[in-house]
Parts: sequence; C-alpha cells; structure tokens
Amino acid sequence: MNNINNNPVLDFAKNLADTMVYAGRHALDWVLQASWKKLLLTSLLALITGGILHLSSLANGLVFGAIIAKLFADKDKAASNPQTE
Repeated sequence: MNNINNNPVLDFAKNLADTMVYAGRHALDWVLQASWKKLLLTSLLALITGGILHLSSLANGLVFGAIIAKLFADKDKAASNPQTE
C-alpha cells in the first residue's frame, strides 16, 4: 500500500499553533513597549468589551496577564540593560 502522510487536520493544528505563537509574541512586544497609560486604557476597554460579549473571564486573564508581564519584564529589562550617563 502507498502510505501518504498528508493529514489536513494535523496541518491545520500546526498552522494554528504557529499563528498563536506569532500573535502572542507580537502582543507581548506591544505590552512591553506601550506606556502604562496606554496599557491601562486598553485594559479598561478590553474588560468592557469582554463584559459585553460575555467573555469576562478571558478578558480578565488577558488583562491581568499583560499587567503582570509588564511588571516583571520591566524589572528584568532594567536589570539587564542599565543606563549609563
């Protein structure tokens, strides 16, 4: 028999995982580069939108995850790249 390893469901899952990693990295880059004011305004809008769409638990997780990432990543960035005058 001719064995063909062409599984469209597996290809879709791999492409979906690659897309999620790509989107997550770019979202994290935006969170780290954005100011606190912009991050808090975006977080407030995300919480309101999540409440309207009945996705409040997802919105809460994303918002608090972004705030925690910004808190800890800023400390790591400042410790690894001290500014010299």
